[in-house]
Amino acid sequence: MLEIKNVHAQFVDTLILKGVNLTVKPGEIHVLLGPNGSGKSTLGRVLLGDEKYNKTAGEIIFNGESFEDMEPNERAKAGFFFTFQSPPEIDGVTVKDFLFAAKKALDPEFTSSFKFKRGLQETLEGLRLPAEFVDRETNLGFSGGERKKVEMASLITLNAKCAFLDEIDSGIDIDTIRQIGKTLRKFLTDKSKSVILVTHSDKLIEEVKPTHVHIFGNGEILKSGGAELVKEIQTSGFDAHIKRQSSLNVLS
Repeated sequence: MLEIKNVHAQFVDTLILKGVNLTVKPGEIHVLLGPNGSGKSTLGRVLLGDEKYNKTAGEIIFNGESFEDMEPNERAKAGFFFTFQSPPEIDGVTVKDFLFAAKKALDPEFTSSFKFKRGLQETLEGLRLPAEFVDRETNLGFSGGERKKVEMASLITLNAKCAFLDEIDSGIDIDTIRQIGKTLRKFLTDKSKSVILVTHSDKLIEEVKPTHVHIFGNGEILKSGGAELVKEIQTSGFDAHIKRQSSLNVLS
């Protein structure tokens, strides 16, 4: 579904991604673990097509198509979904109107606002948000947990193919983590979909049961494996892996 080949990227004049390689197949959930500032969020922004980040080398292929000349909205229409660490407020635009406009952009033939509102209310209630949230201004006055739940409702509503979830668990309580985990498991019952998850939460990892785990550091993937890598990080931390990789680079 998604092929990231030797991607380098910079923010302003600082090179952040230094050769990222990653292949994500349908039905897979990939967890990115790494210290703050290692480049995980930058990877998501580059996949999104954020103009503040300059991809200087490499290739991104999504469902057989290059992202090279595609704008962020075109990438979304292709099925790519990105969540923000701090979802922005959209003053004057309700959750229903915002997501209905996005849904129609993806599927111009979808015109039933009543059906849409009913489905969105059911999705929100499944995340333990009151149904009246559909008529509230998007993220205005929402708590951190409520914003993250609306992001998850957006993922389900827009029926994305591949989601990059950037710390969807930050600033939320244990019950919300469980609800997000449950929603992700439901999303992935469709084996044509996939998820890339950036997280610092062992609990969310337990909830989603990833197929692949990657240690991210110094702008690249240092090591890949399965759930055993989570226990390895819990024991040794990130520094041992990052220092070891740096030493190998010097020797090579």
